[in-house]
Amino acid sequence: MTLGTIFRFEFGYQARRVSTWLYCVAVFFIAWSIIQGNYVDDARNGWTLINAPLIVASTTVVACLFWLFVGASVAGDAASRDIESGLHPLSYTAPVSKFHYLAGRFLAAYALNAMILLAVPAGMLLGMHWPDVEPEIVGPWRPDAFALAYVSIILPNVFIATAVQFAFAALGRRAILGYFGSVVLFFASMGLAAFVMTALREQDLARLLDPVGMISIVGNLYDTWTTTEKNTRLVGLQPILVGNRLLWLAVGAAVLAWTYARFRLAHPAEGKRRVRRMKARAKMHDEVSAASVAVRLAPIADRRFGLATQLRQLRAVTGRSLRTLATGWTVFPPLALVAFLVCVAVPARMEYLGVPLLPRTEHVLTYLTAALANPGNRVWMIVPLLIIFYAGELVWGERDARMGEISGAAPVPDWVFFVGKFLALALVLIGWMFVLATCGVIGQAVLGYAHFEMGLYAKVLFGLQLTDYLLFALLALTVHTVVNQKHLGTLAALALYALIAFAPLLGIEHKLLVFGASPEWSYSDIRGFGASLQPWLAFKAYWIAWALLLAVLARLAWVRGRESDLGARLQLARARWTRPTMGAAALAGIATVGLGAYIFYNTNVLNAYSTQEDRLASKAAYERLYARYADVPQPTLVASRMRVELYPRTHGADFRGSYRLVNATRQAIDTVHVATATGDGIDTRTLRFDRPATRVLEDAALGHQIYKLATPLQPGASMQLHYDVRFAPRGFGNRGADDSVVANGSWLQTANLLPTIGYQPRRELQEPGDRLTQGLPARPKFPLLEDTRPRNAAPGDVGIQFDAIVGTDDGQTAIAPGALRRSWRENGRRYFEYASNAPIREDVQFFSGDYAVHRTRCNGVGVEVVHHPTHTGIVADMARSACASLARYTQLFGPYPHRTMRIVENAARDIGAHAEPGLVDYGDGFSLLNPAGEPDGLNLVFAVTAHEVAHQWWGQKLAPARVEGAGLLVESLATYSATQVMESTLGPDQLQGYLDMMRGEYQVPRSRASPPLLRATEQFLNYRKGPLAIYALSQYIGRDNVNLALRRLLASHPPGHTPRATTLDLYREFEAVTPAQYRPLLHDLFAANTYWELSATQAKARKVGEGWQVTVDLRARKLLVDDAGEEIDRSLDEWIEIGVFPGEAGKQENGEVIPGKAMSLQKHRISKATQTITVTVPNEPGYVGIDPRALLVDVRPRDNFVDVGR
Repeated sequence: MTLGTIFRFEFGYQARRVSTWLYCVAVFFIAWSIIQGNYVDDARNGWTLINAPLIVASTTVVACLFWLFVGASVAGDAASRDIESGLHPLSYTAPVSKFHYLAGRFLAAYALNAMILLAVPAGMLLGMHWPDVEPEIVGPWRPDAFALAYVSIILPNVFIATAVQFAFAALGRRAILGYFGSVVLFFASMGLAAFVMTALREQDLARLLDPVGMISIVGNLYDTWTTTEKNTRLVGLQPILVGNRLLWLAVGAAVLAWTYARFRLAHPAEGKRRVRRMKARAKMHDEVSAASVAVRLAPIADRRFGLATQLRQLRAVTGRSLRTLATGWTVFPPLALVAFLVCVAVPARMEYLGVPLLPRTEHVLTYLTAALANPGNRVWMIVPLLIIFYAGELVWGERDARMGEISGAAPVPDWVFFVGKFLALALVLIGWMFVLATCGVIGQAVLGYAHFEMGLYAKVLFGLQLTDYLLFALLALTVHTVVNQKHLGTLAALALYALIAFAPLLGIEHKLLVFGASPEWSYSDIRGFGASLQPWLAFKAYWIAWALLLAVLARLAWVRGRESDLGARLQLARARWTRPTMGAAALAGIATVGLGAYIFYNTNVLNAYSTQEDRLASKAAYERLYARYADVPQPTLVASRMRVELYPRTHGADFRGSYRLVNATRQAIDTVHVATATGDGIDTRTLRFDRPATRVLEDAALGHQIYKLATPLQPGASMQLHYDVRFAPRGFGNRGADDSVVANGSWLQTANLLPTIGYQPRRELQEPGDRLTQGLPARPKFPLLEDTRPRNAAPGDVGIQFDAIVGTDDGQTAIAPGALRRSWRENGRRYFEYASNAPIREDVQFFSGDYAVHRTRCNGVGVEVVHHPTHTGIVADMARSACASLARYTQLFGPYPHRTMRIVENAARDIGAHAEPGLVDYGDGFSLLNPAGEPDGLNLVFAVTAHEVAHQWWGQKLAPARVEGAGLLVESLATYSATQVMESTLGPDQLQGYLDMMRGEYQVPRSRASPPLLRATEQFLNYRKGPLAIYALSQYIGRDNVNLALRRLLASHPPGHTPRATTLDLYREFEAVTPAQYRPLLHDLFAANTYWELSATQAKARKVGEGWQVTVDLRARKLLVDDAGEEIDRSLDEWIEIGVFPGEAGKQENGEVIPGKAMSLQKHRISKATQTITVTVPNEPGYVGIDPRALLVDVRPRDNFVDVGR
């Protein structure tokens, strides 16, 4: 037989199979769902066109990732069908060479897979032109984008994957091992490459090591390309992608060569190992025969088949199945590799922005766990994929070994086979949990942390995580049993896992409908598991009941012997439908219905169930109905008094209070609009004015009421609004139980609970895509900088006077805004009275918990750090930073208006903080920061605290108009202010570390396209580029001038001032203090999106008298990048620092130079693309740098330095 004959036979044989076309349908649906679920909303929000070339490429590579499992049987079947069908004695003795045999089958599998993946562009086209896709988000038809994606992504991926799948199946002589090859490739892409990128921070190496191209395309080009580039540039010819393709094509070729070298076109028994084993067994048999001197009678078989026998059989089946898994190379090698990477990754991930983190057990567990129905950490998707593979191996073990008929005839109950195999798989998973716990403990120990909390490891890994895996293991075993075709069973299990993992993208949001799904559990040191366990347990009990039903189904469908057609299996199932089976099914069914009813009562009766679409529609309805009242004059809230009763043990709260409302307009007000809360468990029991008023509209669903006053409220007059609100969550919802009020660590925000006056714009839809789908008028997410309407100050801008009495359980401390006037005990409860001595915002927060309080006084201000008793590591740094910040900002920007500065820890797991007037709250995760772990490193705790305290001026005292650039006036100015506190208190080294941390964000792949800082709306611009720009300006014009401009800005825009401040006001103040020679730089930093490309190409030095003359050759380029990504070269006329340094330059891990103390640091005028500068220094120079302090935005600063030659 020739290669062509083998190719034609193999291709035709598989092309005629129904399963091949099912694979096409599956891939088609995958491509369609990726477009519909991921990219339609992106297009509606204006990020790309729906058929942009990059979207075509991204969808293609993601579809290829999922195809790895869909099409694995094509290569596996081509490589091993002769062995598995028993035809190898004939095919191996046919007149065919090994090369023709292997090449013909491989090429046929390759062609089949390439044909199957033609469904990807077809599915994309349907998704892009689906009826719900608006024409305005579809761009011109680009057939070249589809063709290039097919040639540069699909065909190489098919070659690589088919080679690996074919190799596993051919050398292992089993088709299912092709699926295992897919798992290896998936892990290499999602696990190994991701590990290299995140833990080792080697992004270029990670892009090369990714066999599918996910990181190169989805993770790199999608982040770095501009909108224009995404919509126009073709994907496939980029150097990094070409390098990736060539590397993995070479790997695929090497795998095929290895397969050819190792494959034997002979009966498996002729292998050297098999021959040696058979000879050893024959020798042992001869020795035993020779030694036999007496005839032994065979013992009479025990014919008792009671429960004790069945349990022994169960133990035997479990042991044999466990040995089958344990002795195979498909179990321990992959798990050992994953375990090794976990052990390495855990210590590597215990840092945040370069600052060490305390490896507390709760934090380590976030890297070791992933919910089955929400695999946030994609690496852990490998465990369900391996479960599917192992389940197939166990169900088909006897039949693959040609022992199916013998085992089927054994006097063993059907349930013993199924339960035994399930127990074996369960033991493997239990062992895996032990491995994960060991990796976690090792990681903690490596970092010098000894508080291991083994009880928490046991609860989370062996309780919460293991339950997910066991449920899925039983599902996978059942699917393989019922389908009764190994490859189709694997495909069906994969489809079910995809449905479980990505159900929300398919519009399935209720967790009662997704196998194994449940509200997520959470754990923190403050709350423990809080209220998250009850709904988790209810849902898991429900799914365990379903699992028992599946076990009954598996028992009925278990295959024994040769009869495997549908009719025979149904007849056998009827025979197995005995009373015990019916009883078990009835009990499981009753439990399923009962638990399902209990969950439905909680999620749909006690609480309102709503889908994402329902929530969007509700917001749209609110805007349609009530936006007409946005400009109706309303009274202003000027004072709020309330009594709050928190009940941590029962998870409820009562709010009784009154608002003082003043008519601050110039006309009488006869109608008052009141917005009420609409969340579950919130009951606004009373709304009562102190004067006659009639309620003319009550919309409970949307939370809007309208009152007609009997006597209009005249200008300058006031009135009272009394309210009584009960917060009493009932049961749990589809997303879990409300955790606002819990046994410890309660945290309530009145914005979501108490009534507010007037129409509420914050309830409107903000995202352009959401507005488009809901039929609302299009508008930008942020009003334009030139829009004058948002600049009009509202009477409420000056803030409110606040008084509150807060009651909580005995043993807890309640926290509210303002100064603490008194505290007392009454009726077994503790009470605290707070009052503000300066206006604060209307929306306030309340906290309650078993807190410790660190108190100090700084310049007449009481500084308090309220924290969990065991979280003491950062308390001193926070208090020190708060004191230093208050002193510095008072000196620079005016007095601090409050008597106290209170910093409160909440139970949130995030590493972040938030500022309100007189109060800063930070998450439980923030307490993980451990600056002491690296004494010479950045004290991020100090820096973040200084930033948050600065918000008492930037964001509180100066409340800008909500237009483009508002973040520059809030976040950028707060961060810049923090740099001054860092330098004045901790010294220049800490300041440099803080600046380096912010500049490090530029190394994250990102597009240069963005608006100027004056119009910035992105967080990166507000938190990183903005502060660095202000700092750079201060180094050019002097810090005193910058601070003068900021003081003038504050003075000219006091609270309640019209117009509100915008970045145009800030720019004018900067312009007033900037010398003429630096005004072009001011424009480049703030009014334009300017980048510099600077490099030092050569430096030489020679001894001149008592000093050294250094000559350095420079290259410079300045370019303007608009928000569409168009780059425009601008003429050079810059004052740029040139630094000369002694010795050798230190370097960071990424290759960037860490400049030391300069011998000379001067600004020189650079006006040419290439220029030579001469500098004289007193001592021998080591290296020279252009813009060594990175004051200008240079994305690639590695080439800014050059060693000095002689």
